[in-house]
Amino acid sequence: MNSVVSEKKFIQERLGIPYENLSQSYLRAETQLSNLSTYNFYLQRGQVAAPLVTEQLLELNDQFVITHFRVSLRYIDPSTTAAPTATEQLIAQQYLFADPTVFTSTQANAKAIYNGNLSFIIDRKQFLPAFPMNAFYRVPTAQSTNLTTAGTVASPAATFTGNTGGVNGYDNGLFGFYVSEPTLIDGRQTLDISLDLGASVSIATIGTDPMVYATLETRGYLVVNSKS
Repeated sequence: MNSVVSEKKFIQERLGIPYENLSQSYLRAETQLSNLSTYNFYLQRGQVAAPLVTEQLLELNDQFVITHFRVSLRYIDPSTTAAPTATEQLIAQQYLFADPTVFTSTQANAKAIYNGNLSFIIDRKQFLPAFPMNAFYRVPTAQSTNLTTAGTVASPAATFTGNTGGVNGYDNGLFGFYVSEPTLIDGRQTLDISLDLGASVSIATIGTDPMVYATLETRGYLVVNSKS
């Protein structure tokens, strides 16, 4: 049987949500990393005054059933000292490890998140007290770099200046995601999600560039206007 059909039937039986009301979807929240020991993710639209273009937040009257979740890294070097533009946010890919060809200088300290833990508190009850961040760590088996030549098309040279970033492997659509027990959340309840490193780590400076973000993404099923 199709896995989606099986999941929807299970959710219908256990949570009492009609099968036809469950739509495959996702939520995504971003938090900028700086020099703190703890960072919060806000998945609910009511908690975020100005969402980033890359965020997908839960509306006040909606519910969401989480079946998979993942935390990744994003690196952005804005063209100015101002906040990244929508385009710069959208083209910044997600990394499942602090790729040393991208995360250099203090930004390389972003690898510290994979020694931390993630916690979920739902309506003041601990759902996940301390989930290991190492569960999301993935170094792809296929990595590539491109050699940069010292010459030009008009004046070719047999020497190279070094490597530039290539494209890392991405094995499947659930790459880096961890399976969750089907977990129902809604846009109105108290939801606290935090990434705890255990100690402050200097990764980037707020208000300057480059910038590093941690991205929490959940996959599952959206129930629209269930609380209206």
